[in-house]
Amino acid sequence: MADILVVKVNMFLRPKEMDNISNYIRESAKTGVVILPPYCDAQVVPDNLEIRVENACEMKGENHE
Repeated sequence: MADILVVKVNMFLRPKEMDNISNYIRESAKTGVVILPPYCDAQVVPDNLEIRVENACEMKGENHE
């Protein structure tokens, strides 16, 4: 039902970092899947969008499959 994505950032970011996250989310949303860093929470998610949260291992480039 929602047609807008609302994301809460749970840490202080400098304006440039916030712009980078915002731009990344906008571009990722075009693909239908947004992978959020662990310090972000999706508050409202459109039906046509999938949200995933990357874990700490993915952030460091580690792969524990």
